[in-house]
Amino acid sequence: MADKKIRKFSKTNRRRLLVVFLFVLICFVLLVVRLVQINVKNGTDYEKNVLSLLNYDGQTIPYKRGDITDRNKTVLATSEKIYNLVLDPYVITHSNIDKASEYAKEVLEEYFSISKDDVDTILTQQPDSRYVVLKRKMTYDEKKPYDDFLASEDENDAQKIKAVSSGIWFEESYQRIYPFSTLACDLIGFTASDNSGLWGIESYYNDTLSGTNGRKYGYLTDNVDLQTVTEEPHNGKTVVSTIDINIQRIAEKYISQFMTETGAKNVAAIVMNPNNGEVLAMASAPIFDLNNPRDLTVAGYTEDQLVDMTDKEMSDALYTLWRNFCVNDSYEPGSTVKTMTVSYALDQALVDPNEQFYCDGGQTYENDSTFVSCNSVHGELDLTGGITHSCNDVMMQLSDRIGITSFTKMQKLFGLGQLTGIDLPGEASCAGTIYTAGNMGPVEMWTSSFGQGYNATMVQVVSAFCSIVNGGYYYKPHVVSEIASDNGNTVQVFDKTLMRTTVSKTTSEWMKNALYETVEDGTGKAAQVAGYKIGGKTGTAEKLPRGGKERLVSFVGAAPIDDPQLVVYVVVDEANAEDQGQSSFASTIASNIFSEALPYLQIFPTEEVTETETTNENTSDGSYDDQANEGADNSDNGTSDDDE
Repeated sequence: MADKKIRKFSKTNRRRLLVVFLFVLICFVLLVVRLVQINVKNGTDYEKNVLSLLNYDGQTIPYKRGDITDRNKTVLATSEKIYNLVLDPYVITHSNIDKASEYAKEVLEEYFSISKDDVDTILTQQPDSRYVVLKRKMTYDEKKPYDDFLASEDENDAQKIKAVSSGIWFEESYQRIYPFSTLACDLIGFTASDNSGLWGIESYYNDTLSGTNGRKYGYLTDNVDLQTVTEEPHNGKTVVSTIDINIQRIAEKYISQFMTETGAKNVAAIVMNPNNGEVLAMASAPIFDLNNPRDLTVAGYTEDQLVDMTDKEMSDALYTLWRNFCVNDSYEPGSTVKTMTVSYALDQALVDPNEQFYCDGGQTYENDSTFVSCNSVHGELDLTGGITHSCNDVMMQLSDRIGITSFTKMQKLFGLGQLTGIDLPGEASCAGTIYTAGNMGPVEMWTSSFGQGYNATMVQVVSAFCSIVNGGYYYKPHVVSEIASDNGNTVQVFDKTLMRTTVSKTTSEWMKNALYETVEDGTGKAAQVAGYKIGGKTGTAEKLPRGGKERLVSFVGAAPIDDPQLVVYVVVDEANAEDQGQSSFASTIASNIFSEALPYLQIFPTEEVTETETTNENTSDGSYDDQANEGADNSDNGTSDDDE
């Protein structure tokens, strides 16, 4: 086979190739020279142009929710800074420091007890991630050792610190803390996971307690200079309540004692200053833990009960537990409202204070022979006796004089069927249960005169009662006295608000004497406190359906009755007793609250204390046995309140 002829590269082609090579070389040299010139002379400008195209994401700086305090600035709710431990795998895995990953694993294990294997898994599986939360809700004390490590000047730690300082960091937030757990839980309320208020003061004053988050971010000036700016957060304001933590403790102490010794569906108490509408204590049972409001075991549920609950049953149980009985729930108030019926009749000159009445056991409506009974045949009674013996018959006779049209006006005057305007969420007005002049008949008027046939709330009844004993001034009830900035400066003060006058001073003075007689010699004997003049009224309401054993008993009283400084209203709903209609249940709780709250407020005894009273005070254990039937108000029980 003939050899192939080899074609030679001609001199002309070699010259052409050389020219091309030289040309490319010259261009490359010129490009390098130009790049050097750009970098030296115009590098900053070009860097800014590139930076201007980038998106700078800011970092949120959370605000601190405002505190809630009692009237003496004792903190009832506050926010504590907490920290989430964050790992930035990208920074660690792309670090130019040798052993950066090993350093990160060592640091996380040493200072946060996170195993090296767990960290290695994250770095291996998510090497480009910028945000992995390793631990949540850490306290300052838990993070401090790591902070101290980062601040170390030990040369042996320098390389390790440099490797991890940007890749392991903390995200700040706040956690709501309630130092007293269950105290005033219905009143204070709590917050949701998004830091918004639920129930109570937390809800009503949510906008005041809330602040505005700050932000840390980068931006470019007109000269395209990169600047880092921090906008500080604006913290929420402090809400100073009218509550006195010590009086709140006293009220809850005796409610808890009753629940332990006797028990009931619900027990509640309101303590107020009758001269300005300030609520000093508001409590009810069962209770819950504000720091863990969904824990039903605090309210008495067993683990077995919780296991058997459906989701709906659980939700309903929590909703019922979180409601504030004093404001959100209503009931037939019973004989405590007889104070309103008598006061109005006196003020309208429809009755003489010394007038005599005859109780024959009830009233009969002639049109259909409906009989509305009294608890007893009292016979001859004066007006004071109508109060002290809680006579339904006297109230019905007074209501006949008042008349249907004026009776409905009376209820409105005392705030029944209306919102009081108290600064708490979900207040019930009960307007739908109140008869109007158009649908109220004689029988409905009779039963309404002694507190049956319509509903009221505790805050409605106690506000009306305060006006009867303070000279006739109906003040708007309120639970907050002032708003302060986060540094303590007063921003707003809530003074007493006079809504209207209900009775004359003359009527108020007469009523105070009748109420004193009720506690001294009438149905309210169980409310007596040695050395103090207490005035008050009991109530026992038969619950629906009529004819059963279910009763709600109550007592509302003032002390010292000559110059009232404190009003206490107690309701016991369906006590765990064979006879639920013993008003002494509520009167005894009120007596116990008075006995501790009055000395605490430096309101000292004015009456001589007998040796017997001293002995009784020293030996009393606050028990709730059936105390002297003469001190129990049965005026509204099933035998007396057959409404129709």
